[in-house]
Formats: sequence, C-alpha cells, structure tokens
Amino acid sequence: MTDIQDIIDYYVNLIIIQYNNKPKARETVDALVSSALANGITLDVANGFNIDTAVGVQLDILGKYIGIDRFFLSDLLTDDYFGFEDATNIGGVSDNIVGFDDAVTPDKVGLFLDAENIIADTLSLNDATYRTLLKLKIIQNHSNHSFESIADGIYDFFDDDIIVKDNYDMTMTYLIGNASINLVKAALEKEVFPRPIGVRLQAINGKNFFGMVDAANLFVPDYLIGFNNATDGLIKDGRFLNTNNDIIQ
Repeated sequence: MTDIQDIIDYYVNLIIIQYNNKPKARETVDALVSSALANGITLDVANGFNIDTAVGVQLDILGKYIGIDRFFLSDLLTDDYFGFEDATNIGGVSDNIVGFDDAVTPDKVGLFLDAENIIADTLSLNDATYRTLLKLKIIQNHSNHSFESIADGIYDFFDDDIIVKDNYDMTMTYLIGNASINLVKAALEKEVFPRPIGVRLQAINGKNFFGMVDAANLFVPDYLIGFNNATDGLIKDGRFLNTNNDIIQ
C-alpha cells in the first residue's frame, strides 16, 4: 500500500539545491503536492477494493466482478414441519418432522415448509467468510484446473489454512482449518472449490486429525498427527475424524 507521505517527501526532495534547505520552499511544495493528491483520497479509493482490506459494500462490488454474492441457502430447520415417513424407515423420524394428529399424540403443531422458511435476507456471510469465498472464486476463475494449478493457487492465498489433497481416485479433499460451517456449506453450494473436471470433492471442516502411516511412507501429511512419545514433549491435539461432524460433501 502506498503511503501518501512518501509521495510528498519524494517531490519535496526534488527541489533544486539552492532552495533545498529553505523551510518555506519545502513547505510550499508540500502544500502543493498534498493538494494535488487530495489528501490521498485517490489512493484510498484504489486501496478500498483490495481483496484483503475491503469491507461491506466494497466486498459486494468485488463480488459482482468476481462472480459470486454473499447470500446462501440454509437447510438448518429449527421449527417443527409437516412430513411423512414410510413403513420401512426404522431409523426414526427427524426431530423436526411431525405428521397427522391421533388420540395418542394430540395437538400437532407442524408447519408447512416453504422457501421463506429456508431462504432469508439474514442468511448472508460476514465479511471475513465472504472474503474467503471470493478468493476461492478468484482461484477458480484463473486456474487451468490441473491439480498443480489449484494447489499453487490455494497456497498463494491461504498458505496452510486450507490444504487440498489429491486422493488419486478421481476425488479431491479440502481440509479447512478454523472454518465456520457456513463457509464450507456456502462454498460447496456455490461450487467455488476449484477442481479438475469430472473429479468429485469433499470438504473437511478442520485439520490435525489422528492418523498413522506405515514404515515405508516417508511423507506424513500436514493434517495428520499420531501418538505422542517421551522425547516429543508436545501435547497432541488431533481429533478423530468422523462423517457426522467433519465431512461435508
């Protein structure tokens, strides 16, 4: 980011030698350059649309150019809605589903589910989460969709906060550290995770999962940790990966 004072100092120091040490001459040039730069307003406008510093409406404008907005759908149902169950369902009925009334369970209060219950203006990503989605979309827009191109783009933007893994079976895995569930769901919904054509992907919310490698494997993935030992001296903080809480497809 350019500092306006650096620009002013540059022009002040261009004064010819016989006036270079004259305070009034230096102050005059300072005032003229400050006026010409409008106290840095033009620089503020340019910097206002920096993907790393833009906020609010600035991010929304960037999103129009990049091709993605901050609104998303939600399937998180907090009320009781009317629904059916078939005779073969032995796993139980969702807690959010109610059916017809009978003498045993009176006073059913289920609602009919419609789009207004799922889609709302309040379902929008905050600036930090939306910024991450914009960066993913930028990578997708500029990638040639090879795994190398995708991995390089992810690393350039996110360093080790997001790890992308090629599973060598026509699938890819994104491991997203310290991510909100809304970020992962919105990224999947809007299909902004870059991937080669025909490759299926999954996203895992979090990193540092418990895992082991065999003696012949000389490379241990960054997101795996194993047992502690007496010479390590560190506290292992990995958790067990499970499909219910971590994997979102």
